[in-house]
Formats: sequence, C-alpha cells, structure tokens
Amino acid sequence: MTAYTVAIDDTTAAWRTVDWIIDAVDPRSDSVRLLTVSEFYGEALARSEERLAAAEQRIRSACTGLAVTSDVTGGPTADRLVSDAARGDVLVIGGNQVHTFSAAVRGRVAERVVAHAVTPVVVVPEHWERADGPVVVGVDGVSAAAALSWAADRAARDHRELCLVRAWSVPSSVEPYAAVYLQADRDLWSEEADLELRAALRAVGAAQPGLHVTGEAVEGNARDVVLRSSRGASLVVVGRRHRTALGGFITGSVGERLMHNGHAPVCIVPEPARTGTGTESERRSERLHEVR
Repeated sequence: MTAYTVAIDDTTAAWRTVDWIIDAVDPRSDSVRLLTVSEFYGEALARSEERLAAAEQRIRSACTGLAVTSDVTGGPTADRLVSDAARGDVLVIGGNQVHTFSAAVRGRVAERVVAHAVTPVVVVPEHWERADGPVVVGVDGVSAAAALSWAADRAARDHRELCLVRAWSVPSSVEPYAAVYLQADRDLWSEEADLELRAALRAVGAAQPGLHVTGEAVEGNARDVVLRSSRGASLVVVGRRHRTALGGFITGSVGERLMHNGHAPVCIVPEPARTGTGTESERRSERLHEVR
C-alpha cells in the first residue's frame, strides 16, 4: 500500500502528475491525496477548489475504487509540501523545465522540495513522454542504497525490468596545458565501478529474487550517462546528495539534470533517517548494504 501526495497547481507540469498517478497507482490498495498550497495573497479559494475537483474527477474516472481526497492548505509552497508529504509515502510534483541556473537562484519549488523532503519525490516533467521501458536506477557509493531499494521495490510492483547504471570517470590532475591521467588509473576506476555494480546486482537479486535485473558500467559524467539511459524508461530513480537547490546546481546534481532535461519521471530518494528500530524501507536499505 502506497499513500501518494500529489501537488496540483495551474501549470502544465502539474497536470502531467495526474496522468502519471493514473498509471502508477493500484486502486485496490493505494491512496491519493491531492494538495494545493495557497500562498498569502494567492489565487481565490474557489478557483483552487475547482481545479482540485477536476483533478479528482479525472483520477476517479480512470481508477475505479481508488481512495482519493483533496485539500487546500496555506503557507509557503515548498515548506508546506515538504511538511504535508511526510504524512504519506511518496510526494508527486510537476517539474517546470526552466533554465537550471534560474531555477537554483530563484528557488523553484521542485528544487527546494527535493532538497528537503524526507520522503521520495517523483518529479514529472512538463514534457513527459509515457513509456513502457524499464525502471532505471543510478548506482553510486554515496547516495544509492535507499534509491536502489526503492527502485527494486517499484520495478517488482510494476512487473518491469530494473536497469542499474553505474557511471564512472577518472579524476584527472590538471596541468598547465592538459588534464593528465595514467592508463593504470583508468583501469583501476573501471574495475572499481564494475565491482560496485556487481555488488548492487547481487544485493537486488537477494532482495528481489524474481526480478529481471540488468546492469551497465559506463564511462562518463554521471549526469550525462544517466540522462542517456533514461530514454525510453518508465521511471528513473536516483539518490539525493544535497540539502539545498543551489548546492545541487553548483556541484552538478544528477537529479537536477534529469529534472531539467529529461522526459521520464524521476524519483529522488533521500537516505532514511536512522532510528532505533527503523521503518520497513530502512530495514530493506540496510539489508542491501549487508549483501553488498
């Protein structure tokens, strides 16, 4: 059972979230809460309620029996979405594909929400192209454990192939006239990527033995490699490294690149908070760590 919180506003991207949620939910067990955040001096309440009613009717018509509720709440949009999303399992928002620098500096809602959310956030781009391809997950040694677990669960639930992508490149020492590295360095980094990919494949195989899983280690910048791999994917899953939208922009976040240039929905998964006993998702993530 998955409880989705879906942000609805008057943008094209927001209505793409409605289309995506219709495809994604299981009406027998899931629930959907449609949410509009009304900023101070924002649009009239009646208009917000009309939009929510239209979205709710559209979802109910396509997903008979699905539990759907709607709500208009107040406050700063990003902060309110992060707060309210914690009541559910997954937050779904639309991604307006504006210029990356403008988005970071101006603090666009999607970037701010992704940076601070404690639940996975699915960002559906305004140019979303529906596809029946695999669930693609970016693998790395910093932020991938929770993302790998979430992606494996999602692929198993949707009866899709899971494709693991491990991007790698050789850190080069910059000389006055060139970037220099040794062939031996390249071989070491390639081998490390292969080892990490094989460990991830074993972890998924142990956690989801019936799942069809493939993996590929590709030389190149992670942002470019995962973006290319996302073509034809039904969903792309990556871990979150940054806690601010500006931090993601400066350091070249993979999630940022996918949100601004991709056509597939992207799910950004934060590492779970450590607790004494842990939630089920935390325990699955820990099991993946142990297998690796």
